[in-house]
Amino acid sequence: MKRTAESIILGLLILSIASVVCASDTGITTEQHTIKISTSEKGLLVEENILITNSGIENATSVRLWIQQGIQDVQILAVESGEYLTPIIAGNIRECNLTQYNLTLETGESLDLELTYILPTNTENFEKTISYDTSSLSVTFNKEPLYQVQKAQPESSFSLRLYRPTEAPLSIAYIVVIFILVVILITSTLLLLRKQRSKVKSSFIESEEILSTKKALLLSLLKDLEKQHRSKTLSDDTYDKLKEEYKQQAVEVMKKLEDIKK
Repeated sequence: MKRTAESIILGLLILSIASVVCASDTGITTEQHTIKISTSEKGLLVEENILITNSGIENATSVRLWIQQGIQDVQILAVESGEYLTPIIAGNIRECNLTQYNLTLETGESLDLELTYILPTNTENFEKTISYDTSSLSVTFNKEPLYQVQKAQPESSFSLRLYRPTEAPLSIAYIVVIFILVVILITSTLLLLRKQRSKVKSSFIESEEILSTKKALLLSLLKDLEKQHRSKTLSDDTYDKLKEEYKQQAVEVMKKLEDIKK
């Protein structure tokens, strides 16, 4: 009796081990694989929607997912059941045993998986290796098409450049520095122009004042000269010479004043 019980227990252990060892994804194909990458507060958010189908003749009891290194917050969701799958990690491979969640795929059955994770913000390349025969695969970055392929082969891989050197986003520090430099340049230019205008204006005012004084002085001299000539203090020749000279100077001064006022 004791030996019979031991045999039963041993048989159950062998069956449980065999179910794990024999977990198979043979025959699985991917009908559609959509990858959406977008910027977020935590980093680059990657959302993969994978529709897999068992195209083989045996039940599919596991599924393999390839993810690049350096990721965070990985979640694998079976959409229809709402079940989050816990994978076994081996390098870049995440392998999920479907039998643990009663999701074993019989021939012709499909399973929709949602895979989400976070990449560091400074990640330059998005990398992917195809696990199964894939009918259609597309990748977008911030809703812009980045990559698309039909009938991808298993174990084929690709690497996509997310940021070109000229397109890499500037850090806030660089933007602030550039803004400050632009403000300083504009302010300096305005101050220089204001100083130049002030100097020109002051020089005009000074010249106008001097010329106005000269004009008044010359007109006064002409009046005095006229009085002296009437009183016979000056001879006619001296009067004519001085009058012509003062008169000519007065005309030149008045002409300069008119030019400044224009």
